[in-house]
Amino acid sequence: MSSIAIYEGLLYAIVNNMIPKAGYRQERAPFTCLMAALVLLSGATGIVTAESTADSTAASWTLTLNGVGEETVSADAFRKIKAGDGITYTASDGSSYTGVPLKLLIGMVDDADPATFNATRAAEGYSIIIRATDWHDRIFSPSDLTDTGFCVADSVNGGLLPKQDGDIKIAPLILVGEDVPPGMGIGNIMDITLTGAAITGETEDAVSLMVIRYDEEGGNVLNATTIDCRWMRDHLPVQGDGATTYSFQGPTFDTADLWNPKEDKNLEKVREAPRGTAISDLCDLVGGMQEGDELRMTSTDGYVVELMYENIYTPRENQGTAILAWETRKEGFVPEYTGGPALFFLSPDQVFGNQDMKECTDPGYWRYYWCAGTSYPSAAGLAVRNVEKLEIYPRKQADWALNLSGYLTASISKKEFEQGLACGERAHGHAMTYTGDDGHVWKGMPLYMLVGWVDDACQHDENLVDNKAYNVTLAKNDAYTVILENTDGDTVSFTSSEIMRSRDHLVVNQADNHTFGIDSDIWPLALRGEAVPAEKAIDGITTLTLVYDAAPSGRAKPDAMAAPFPWAAALAGIALAGYVLRRRS
Repeated sequence: MSSIAIYEGLLYAIVNNMIPKAGYRQERAPFTCLMAALVLLSGATGIVTAESTADSTAASWTLTLNGVGEETVSADAFRKIKAGDGITYTASDGSSYTGVPLKLLIGMVDDADPATFNATRAAEGYSIIIRATDWHDRIFSPSDLTDTGFCVADSVNGGLLPKQDGDIKIAPLILVGEDVPPGMGIGNIMDITLTGAAITGETEDAVSLMVIRYDEEGGNVLNATTIDCRWMRDHLPVQGDGATTYSFQGPTFDTADLWNPKEDKNLEKVREAPRGTAISDLCDLVGGMQEGDELRMTSTDGYVVELMYENIYTPRENQGTAILAWETRKEGFVPEYTGGPALFFLSPDQVFGNQDMKECTDPGYWRYYWCAGTSYPSAAGLAVRNVEKLEIYPRKQADWALNLSGYLTASISKKEFEQGLACGERAHGHAMTYTGDDGHVWKGMPLYMLVGWVDDACQHDENLVDNKAYNVTLAKNDAYTVILENTDGDTVSFTSSEIMRSRDHLVVNQADNHTFGIDSDIWPLALRGEAVPAEKAIDGITTLTLVYDAAPSGRAKPDAMAAPFPWAAALAGIALAGYVLRRRS
């Protein structure tokens, strides 16, 4: 039943009670009106909220399957598959989930035949990566799967999945099942990808790594070498026994226990039994690191993790040796181990937790998972995989801060800006490049992404599909003007609609692969891009300000949005009016 129907029924009852009836004690009618008014005041909002939540869950969605080919499964198509081959899973709390076997979905893209699961290829081995819209994922191998023990569900207890459970996103799809290992379930599923030689047909097993050491300016290469994982295994000491499991702790989703010193929450985010090579041995190949040096590890998808000299050469006991793993007990040697080379810490307690990250690294290196307005520390954010490059920077460059002011105020440090760029492809476009007419290649992030940090109450959103960090409505309505200012007090400005979701207005921190130095006129940041006219290509940016103007609708602030019609108050008013009339009559 819709909320309108409910309100119509209640309204009829209220009005009906205003009319005297034979044989009815009139003293009760006013009381009934009052009770109806209280019901409306206390419950009507809840009725609307419950319905809108259901509607949002029922919105159209797609599941992307990647393997030998690509298949896009719509919500309707998923339900048709479920109607013919659906399975049910009853959780320990009694909740009954219905969905489709994971093996069936994999069979749609594991070879040219979408109707069957290729057991031969499964025996050869490949990785199954299930990813959510906030880009966190779970990795399985075909050997993990059972016919019905892994269920990709779209409903629970006969109804739609809830949008989220606390801070954990659930809808539109969730992985459940009696054979899913503890902590390996995942909700908010966006795509399922199969990777590995059995799928791609690539047989090259010489997975390579480049190691580079730069000069004190951080721009010129002093020494560099390229090696592969087979050489590491055969010529350098092996770390890890391939039997002992090590893990990174993920976010606790507990605002009262963000750092979780007990290490008893969400320990399955990254968990493997690795073998690999000490990163210090790899750095020594190009001259090693000195105190104050910084190591940058870059993955094949552009994701970057940075560590200090201390993390590599003199680690605290609770961290343990830092290694690049090229083999795991579960998947074997790279490339069958599709996550390698990957960073692991061989900590004595086998867990590198959030508290360990806090104690073993400086604040600029801490990683967070943003959810529902809370930044949860996540050591798993350091668990970079598919590392293709190690870069040693012999000295820390001068720090700086970009001051942001709008609906909120904030300050973004050099390290935070670089970490934003480091999200690479996983963030769907944080890092962008622009080649100018003079041939210089500039690298930075779109201006609108920085605007989204302070344009409304939502600073950050991990969701790749429906990201709320940048308020498109405000930008479209020209609710504010964007002003950039440099160290000399020079300014340039843009209307909010002018830069709305523009990838041609970039705030850049490097040119031609060189980060701006403090002695550069461009330092620390500059504005470049295809849509930036020469007169607005400002250098030395230190401040970004949003000046709110009167939007076309008359709104000047993001929280001054049109409110839904106050049905509860209106109907309660009718009820109270009826009560007064009854009293007077």
